[in-house]
Parts: sequence; structure tokens; C-alpha cells
Amino acid sequence: MSKVTKILEILNDEQWHTLKEIQEILELNEKQIRQIVKFLKEYGFIIANETNGEVKLEEAVGKFLMQNATS
Repeated sequence: MSKVTKILEILNDEQWHTLKEIQEILELNEKQIRQIVKFLKEYGFIIANETNGEVKLEEAVGKFLMQNATS
């Protein structure tokens, strides 16, 4: 399973998560987590709060993932 997929699974709870939290769960270094978050943000998968370093799954993406999980 890719790191991107794992991050989307973590964020699928519709809660805000810190980059540090995700970094520790997936055992990534700071550069790796920042690159993945940049990609996810650029393509509209996540919402990022730059002030406190938190990210959250974009609502439409969460609905899509939930719909596919129940299909």
C-alpha cells in the first residue's frame, strides 16, 4: 500500500491531524511528509492549515472514499 493511500486512510475520519502525527504513524521523515501533503493539497484531496500544521481530508474526497468502501 502506498504512503499516499495510507495518509488518505488516516484522514478518512474527517478530523484534523497534525503532520507530526501522520509522520510518526507512517515513519516518514519531514521531507517525505511535506512532499506528499503538497501533492495532496495541490490536487484538492486535502485541506491544510498552514498555521498549526494540520491537515484534513477534503469533504468531497471523504464522501467518495466512503461511497466506494460501501459498494
